[in-house]
Order: sequence, then structure tokens, then C-alpha cells
Amino acid sequence: MRQALRPSALVPRGFVVDGTSSDGPGLVIAVRPVSRTSKCPGCGTNSERVHSRYCRRLADLPLAGRPVRLVVVARRFHCDAVLCGRRIFVERFDLDVLAPWARRTARLDHIVHHLGLALGGRPAASFARRLMLPVSNDTLLRVVRRHGSPRFVPPTVVGIDDWVATQPALRDDRVRSRAAQDNRVAAGSRTRNGTGLALRPAANQGRRA
Repeated sequence: MRQALRPSALVPRGFVVDGTSSDGPGLVIAVRPVSRTSKCPGCGTNSERVHSRYCRRLADLPLAGRPVRLVVVARRFHCDAVLCGRRIFVERFDLDVLAPWARRTARLDHIVHHLGLALGGRPAASFARRLMLPVSNDTLLRVVRRHGSPRFVPPTVVGIDDWVATQPALRDDRVRSRAAQDNRVAAGSRTRNGTGLALRPAANQGRRA
């Protein structure tokens, strides 16, 4: 039996859709968290007492070729722990969903990071516009610097040429030996013809005669 596509399946995990609207070429999706509680970032105590609500506007993955902006109704909670220094805190989400103070969802930030790693600044920004991901080249470079590059895995097998490239003295000796060999070849050519010019091939001399 086929299951109907739920609107909540199009937004990040842990949110439900309250409504949608069109904002020119883009889409605006209003969402709210599913959970009724949130942990205090100071002491880790769960709290259910809501202090207030506010809206966070976030960029998300495009939908049907149109840019998407999420409007998240986030909550502020009271912390009831006696020894906690925070009396009021903003609810936190999983880092693989939405980071604190982020302006993009984690899944969009992941794509922006890899675009910056693969293409750099301006080429990645140009390609991102084709994907309906409005990010600038400066933003791409900031994301790459924040996340860093993949961990370098040391090689287990090193070729002779690779090893020589890391040794300045051996590399210089190699360059000098190649230059000396080229000079010997050139000197041999000048000695054979006695004019300092390379000999013409026999086939070319026959055609000139």
C-alpha cells in the first residue's frame, strides 16, 4: 500500500510543518520542534517550562528548483536547577540538524562545505547559484576554514621519486646530473659535424640533392 508523502519529510529531522507560503521565487516553510522539552546547555537538566518564543530564519536545501527558507519557532526555557547559573536558555537541537546561532541547516552547510573543498571560492559560488544555493565565495571560504579539510592519512608506501622530492640535496644532485648529461649530448653533436650544428638526417639530405 502506498504511503502519502508528508510535508514533514521534506524538512530536517525533529520538526513538523505548520504552514508554507511563496516569497517571490522562493518558498517559506514555517516549522516547529516536535519535542516538548529541552536540555539546559549549562547543567543538562531537562526543562518543560517555556519562557518565550521567537523566530529563526534559516536557509535550507532547495525544493523543486526553488530556494527554501525555514522559519523555526524556537523557544526559551526556564532552568529549574538550583545550582545552575543559567536561569533562561534557548533550546538546542542536534548538531547534525541545526547548530546554535547557525543561519543554515546542517545538511545545507554540509553541501556548502564540500563545494568549497572541491571547487574553491568563486567557482563554487557560481556552481552553487546553479543549484539554487545562494552563497558567496567569502561564505564558502569561511565554511571551509571553520570545518577544516579532511584528515590527512600518512602513506604506507613511498616511491623513490616521492622520497627524493623531499630531500633538497638529492633533488639538486639529480637536476645537476641531468644538466650535465644534456651538455654531453650537445657537445657530442657539435664534435661529429665540426660546425657546432646538429647533422641533418640522411633522408632530408637526399631530397635537397
